[in-house]
Amino acid sequence: MKLTIKQARLLAEMTQQDVANTLGVHVQTYMKWERNPEEMTIGTAKQFSRVVKRELEEIFFDSESNLIRQ
Repeated sequence: MKLTIKQARLLAEMTQQDVANTLGVHVQTYMKWERNPEEMTIGTAKQFSRVVKRELEEIFFDSESNLIRQ
């Protein structure tokens, strides 16, 4: 099962601020990506997957991921 960006972050026990700091972006930018993940570049998506210790293929980076709730 694929994870949303938010689910991957929560499983990594990180706050939005933690991820934003690690990626070198403002927390508002990261929050926007959680709402609209398709706006994240592939380079940032790869970096995000390393930060949360998940394979890139395990994470949805498109708007369809917003339909999955847990």
